[in-house]
Amino acid sequence: MELIVFPPTYNEPAGSPFATKAMCLLEMADVKYSVTYLSNPTKMPKRKLPVLKIGDRLIPDSNEIRLYIEETFGFDFNTGLSPKERAISTAVIRMIEEHLYFIVYCSRWQEDMNWEVTKVANFGTVPVIMRGFITRMVRKGALAQIQGQGMGRHSKAERFARFKTDIDAIVALLGDQDFLFGDVPSAADISTVTALNFTRGFAAKNDLSDYISSLPKLVAYLDRGREALYPK
Repeated sequence: MELIVFPPTYNEPAGSPFATKAMCLLEMADVKYSVTYLSNPTKMPKRKLPVLKIGDRLIPDSNEIRLYIEETFGFDFNTGLSPKERAISTAVIRMIEEHLYFIVYCSRWQEDMNWEVTKVANFGTVPVIMRGFITRMVRKGALAQIQGQGMGRHSKAERFARFKTDIDAIVALLGDQDFLFGDVPSAADISTVTALNFTRGFAAKNDLSDYISSLPKLVAYLDRGREALYPK
């Protein structure tokens, strides 16, 4: 098995939280795999990463990779969870991946100061003669995406208020536990830990990472999750 992901950025093993999530899924299920780094995913299915390659078969999207692992290896990422906890887990994953993610995306691609850092991290290896054209083109597409999705239409203050609500919900669910549903990490922890570590690791001061860093219990949880879930 070959996992195709973006190159590492921001002290994370891959350049997107979904790619790191795919690594953690394979690690938790104890599935052997190799990693290939790819900067330009335009020839990949859905034009996104991660992609899991098995022979000639390409499986795009971290959720599809999770389903493949569950169906092929019979692995349950929510072992021990009650039906109610499994439902909450699904809701948490959707909140992280389909709401909070776009707040972070806006922060990095829409806010000019953060864009300068994002540009260097994501396109620093592009030849100088082509870099300006490529970065402008890619950013234009990213801004159109977040306008269409809707998050890009909110002000920075409005986005931060939404981000704070999501983070506070995670802290409340965590309580005094090691992980979101007890002593053992599950699927929701993988999505949460990878997304929030990716957010707090950004190489420039910003309100999102500052808020995460202001919550000692959350920081301890993210460090614990990195140790338990990330590839060694």
